[in-house]
Parts: sequence; structure tokens; C-alpha cells
Amino acid sequence: MNKILKRTAIGLLVLIALGGTAAYLKVRSSGHPQIDGEMKLAGLTAPVKVLRDELGVPYIFAANTPDLLRAQGFVTAQNRLMQMELFRATWRGELSASLGAETLPSDIRMRVLGIRRNGERHAEKLSPESRAFFQYYVDGINAYIRTYPDEHPIELKAVGLVPQPWKVADLIALVHYVHYTHSTNFKAEVVAQKLIDHLGMERARAIFPLTINPDWKNASPVTQAGNSATQAQSTQLNLAWKDLNIAPETLNHQGLGSNNWAIGPSRSQSGKAMVANDPHLDNRILPGTWHPVGLFTPDIQAVGAALPGMPGILVGRNKHVAFGVTNAYGDVQDLYVETIDPANKDHYMDGGHSLPFTVINESIRIKDKNAPGGFTEQALKIRFTRRGPVITDHPGLGPKGDKLLVLRSTDAEVFAPQIGIEGLLTAANAKDFDKEVQKIDLMMFNFVFGDDQGDIAHRASGAVPIRSGADGGFPRLPPADGSDDWTAFIPKDKMPGMFNPERAWVGTANHDTRPEGFPWYYTNYVSPNYRYTRIGQVLGTTQKMTVEDHWNLMHDDRNLQSDILRPALIAALENDPANKDLATILKNWDGWDNADLAAPLVYQALYRETVIGTFTDELGEDVAKDMLSTWYFWQQRFDALVATPDSVWFDDVRTPNKRETLADVIRAAAPRARASLEALQGKDPGNWRWGKAHTVRFVSPLRRNGAGQELLGGFTVERSGSGETLSRGVYDFQKPYEANFFASMQVIVDFGDNDKIEAALAGGVSERHFQPHQNDMAKLWAKNQHRPWWFAARQVEAHARNRQVLVP
Repeated sequence: MNKILKRTAIGLLVLIALGGTAAYLKVRSSGHPQIDGEMKLAGLTAPVKVLRDELGVPYIFAANTPDLLRAQGFVTAQNRLMQMELFRATWRGELSASLGAETLPSDIRMRVLGIRRNGERHAEKLSPESRAFFQYYVDGINAYIRTYPDEHPIELKAVGLVPQPWKVADLIALVHYVHYTHSTNFKAEVVAQKLIDHLGMERARAIFPLTINPDWKNASPVTQAGNSATQAQSTQLNLAWKDLNIAPETLNHQGLGSNNWAIGPSRSQSGKAMVANDPHLDNRILPGTWHPVGLFTPDIQAVGAALPGMPGILVGRNKHVAFGVTNAYGDVQDLYVETIDPANKDHYMDGGHSLPFTVINESIRIKDKNAPGGFTEQALKIRFTRRGPVITDHPGLGPKGDKLLVLRSTDAEVFAPQIGIEGLLTAANAKDFDKEVQKIDLMMFNFVFGDDQGDIAHRASGAVPIRSGADGGFPRLPPADGSDDWTAFIPKDKMPGMFNPERAWVGTANHDTRPEGFPWYYTNYVSPNYRYTRIGQVLGTTQKMTVEDHWNLMHDDRNLQSDILRPALIAALENDPANKDLATILKNWDGWDNADLAAPLVYQALYRETVIGTFTDELGEDVAKDMLSTWYFWQQRFDALVATPDSVWFDDVRTPNKRETLADVIRAAAPRARASLEALQGKDPGNWRWGKAHTVRFVSPLRRNGAGQELLGGFTVERSGSGETLSRGVYDFQKPYEANFFASMQVIVDFGDNDKIEAALAGGVSERHFQPHQNDMAKLWAKNQHRPWWFAARQVEAHARNRQVLVP
């Protein structure tokens, strides 16, 4: 994809360079959406008013809900049509038809996973009410595509994507795609199985993920690990893992994180509840993931952010309830190790019986200028067992032998008559909102919410299977008797949650949120508890909080993980002549990951090299790389190892006549860390700064690398924080230290202020190049500034910069 988009960007840049100002203005004005005056929107029952503020945020005023949703679809398409078409082509597995063979692996992945197929099947199961909710939005998208082709983005035309009519099934497929991006457990299963294959079960279980909920009073970290270590099946598969092409390009977790919290009236200065949320995503490609919007009818008053292609809002507030989301990481995927019938390769064995594979044959269209007609076709044969698609079975790929991996996922099986987001705009209080959250089967969110009466709560969404036998942390063998080992689903009202706790605050940070004594396996892949613990340290001791207090907490860069390893680093290096200066830097550091300091950079380099040195000798470079690239898999477990510095895991198996400890691993890691930092920022530690390495680089989708990024809206900003702090900045373990997952948006709601919510967006409202609303909010975000998103209609009117009327 990059090569095609790069050519498009270069074409725009050359046009500007050759044509000077006139050409620049032509490109700037071409395809500019109309945001003033009258426009037609077929299907409306009455005119709809759209007002936009100084940041381009649209506020939609309609006479009824159907017209509101039609207008939201229309306005979203005005601002994000190219993004929406690229997203749709992605989850439908149709990128190659426009972008060529470079995107073929993505298309194969989406076809095998069946995102489009599952969305279509689910759409057929919707109730009339739910279908209508999505159809209104689709009608607005299609009205824009059909009625105003001349103002479609020139970028869309340049790339070669031709907008086609949308269907309800496309919106439902988006929900299924979001579900897939949340469901990263199967990658953790792959890592776990690699450890079993390499080490055997007994040794592997010692470094399986460790989950800790700090709220638990009567359990140790060992028991909180759940049944993962005891119920895992010990089968050594010895598969050709390098051929597991269905997994993402690396095993690095999606980075889907986030913080959210709410405080009760007793903790706020206004005497009302407050809710805060900052979803962590890879938001580097402008204009970003979220589309801010205000929605108004006689029955609806809401402002917040939506995903383009999804009606309503997912983060923000309605008339009575404010809400935000994090990824809950509920385990809704299992890998099954299936066996081909040795007597018939077209069958598989199930419960002692030979069953035929279900087969779907598809054809992927690939753009190729050298082929007759400009396209080639690639056949794709997808085999299924009754549990799901065979993910290791593609032409020329897949492990050898009679074992196959099959991916089972709830999004291929759970087709409820509603999606569950339909009632978020109208929930009258926190209890009603909780009931709406419980309707969500797909998308494993932790919702934190509060209402104007002072109630606060959190609840995990999603249909999570109850399993018999082994838990879901490892690839599993099908039941020998052919039965279904997904026996039920965790009751929705028993899903992890909390309502009006005595402490007057709730929060989630992708950590283990299970209540103490939770009777079911929920997941074994969650964030370490550093961020949640830090939330509790601040919220649990602070009274009379203001918006600015919450804003400061969102930008808090206190690294609690560093408290665990830092003392050992100092002790190991302070008497090392070659590296005692590193120990001095850390000794003078207070654990705050400030961009202007050298210490966070030194710490991250030593942390990285120490864990590499701890695991590579036992696991080998390839397996260690895969495990360490999956941050959540190992971080909490490594902390536990640090507490026992003479652990066998610190002993280097390559030196049989010596028993190494943690201190030895650190001293061996220091020269490697120093060499990497000197290569990065020179030999003088006095010139080292965390922010010089830890940056966020915003880019146009048309120009992700190379010269000219700035002309297309891109820019780079230094950032404090790290993957372990509330002010998030996760980097790829194999490519330190540029942040690729960070706060994509920040929203704070104070029910004491009915004029506005306060927000920042790492992006902009519009995808159009050479226009300010592509990146104006990102520039404010880079300066740690926030702005009002207006909630009161009179404030919207007072701050309107553009006035548009949509008429039938």
C-alpha cells in the first residue's frame, strides 16, 4: 500500500512545486466539502441544521432520531470518505483491487477471518429496530456519495478507490472488525505454545503471563494467575510457526489500551460526578481514528467522538450519562489443534469421527497495470472445521504434517438481534446505561460511566465463553468425545464491574478487573497494573478535583514499574567503572518519565537489554523476540522474577560452570544499552534526552515516510511518558523508542458544567489535505492543550463558524 500512496503524494507535491501558488490553491480548493449554505439529503423528513465550531467539529440539530442519524452519516462521509472506504476495503479483503499485490496478505487475512461474511450474516439477524438504526446512517452516507460526487476527496480519486453504496452489513462488519482488533488473545496463545514447544510445560509455566488485580485483598500474585499454569494442555505441537501468516506481521500486541475513570460528587469541586477517558491507539495517520460530533434532537443531547462508520458516539456524554472506554481483553478466541484424517485428507477427525471440511472458494482481485484489463485474480480456498477457519492452511503456507490450527471466535457465532450501542444516546441514568452495555456481545470494552445524579460505575462488555477443561490461554485439543467445550457465556450482569464503591472512584487501565472470587476464566492477557495503581494513588487521596486536576492526571508520567527494577540496576552498576555514570543518573531520578531528562532513556535501554539478557539464552533469539514483542505477556511476570534475583531464569545456560544472578545479567546488559544510546544520541550522557528518542510522528496516509511529510500535514513531537505511565507512549519492543500507541483522544466531563466537555484529539476532524482541520487538533494535543466541545445548544450557536442546512 505504501508504494501506491507514496506515488499519489509525490504527484500532489510535484503539482505544487511545478505550478507554484496557483497550483497549490487549486489542490487546496479541489474537493473541498461544502460546510455553509444548503445541501440536499434525500430521505429527511425535515431540514437539519449543522453548525461547525473553530475546530470544524460538526453539531447536528434534527427534528427526530432518523433524521439525526441520516445527517450524521452524511457529515461523516463529507469529512472521512476516503478513510471510510479504505477501512471498508480492509475488512472486506478488497484492498488489492485498488492498491495492488502489496496488500494481498491483508486481504487474505480478512477473507480467512471472515469479517465481511460474519458481518453479512449478523446483519440478517438484526431486529427491525436495530436494522433501522443503522440503515438511517447508511442512507446518509449513500446520499452524500450519490448526490455530491464532485466534492469527493481528490485523494480518494488519486488512490483509485471508487466509492460504492454502503449497506447495513458494512457497518456491522466494522463492529466485527473492531471485535477482532480487541481480541488479541490468540497471539498470546501462539507465544505460549512456542514456549511449551521450546521448553516443555514444566519450565514454560514459570514464565506464563501473571495477572494482578490490586483491588484483591486476600490473594497472592501466584493464585491470581488463575488456572493458566495448571490447566494448560502439555501437547508439544512443533509446528512451523514462521508460516503462521494469519497472525499480524509481528506478534507485537495491538497496543489497544486506554485509561478511564470516574469520581463521585464527594471528590469533585463541583459537587457532581466527573468522568475521564483517553483511548490509546496508533493514531499517527492523520486525521486519526475518532470523529468528534454533537448530536441534538428533542430527545437527544450528546457530544463526543464516534468511529467513522458507526452511528452515535462511543466516548462522551448524553443528556444524563457520561462514558468512556478501554479495552477489556476478554478472551473470546481459542486456537484448536485439529487433526487431518490420515485416511482422507479432505476430512478431519472430531470425536472419533471423520468429518468433511467445509470449503469456501473466493477470488481476490489484484490491480496490475501489466495484466490484460489491468487486473489479475488469485484464488483462495478456505477450509473450516465446525469450530472455525483453518488459519494455517493457505497455498504454499502452513505447517507440515497432520496438525492444523483452527481459530474459533465469538464474532463468527454470536449474532444477537442488536449490536448494543443503539441505546447509548438515550440512557437516562447509570443503571440504564449499565443495562445497555450488557446488550453488547461483540467489542470487549471496559465502560466507565457516571450520571448527573452522582452515580459512577464500570462494566465490561462482550459475550465471553465459559469453557470446560483447559482455559483459553493456550491452543487446545478438541474434546475427545466431540462435545462443545464452550458450554455457556458469562452472565452479563456478572461481568467484571463495580457500582458506586465506598471509595467514590472507579477506573480501568486494561488491567485484571475481575472481582475477587470471580468463578470463571475471563482472560490471561491483560495490562500490567502500573497505570491502574497510579490512578488509585491519585484518585484515592485527592478531594475537590477540577477539570485541570483530571487533565494533569492524564499527563502523569510517573513510571511505577521503574520502582521495581531501578534499585537493582543501581546496585549492579554503581561499582562498575565503565557504567557507574548510568547508575548515578538513575540514582538521581525520581521515576518520572520526563521528556527533558536522560534518566528515562537510560532506564528504558537497560530495562530492554536486561529482559533480553534474561530470556534469550533459554528461548533462543526467535522465540524470545516473539515473547518480548508481546509486552503484556511478560512484564508482570518479569517483575516477579526481579523480586527473586537468584532465580534460575537469570542464570545463563551457556555458561554451565557459573551461576549468574540478576546483577550479572544487568552488568552484561549495560554495555549493550550504552552502545545503543551512544549510537542514538552520542557518547556524552549529558546530551541524552528521553524526548529526542520518544517521539510521536503524525503523517498523512499519502506520505508516511520521506521528504514532503510536512507539506501534507505531518509533524513530529517529543513526548514524556512511556508504555508504563498514564501519559502513554508505547513503542515497538524491536524498534525503540518512537511511540506508536498513545492517547488518541482525551475527554473530561464534569456534570457541574452543562455548557461543554473538555477534550483534545490527536488528529483533526477532516481528512482533506491542505486544510487546517486535518491536523489542527493534533497541534493542540502536542502542546498538551484542550478545548471545549460544546454541549449546550446555546453555546453551539454562540461559537458557530459555519452554518449548513440539509434539506429533503
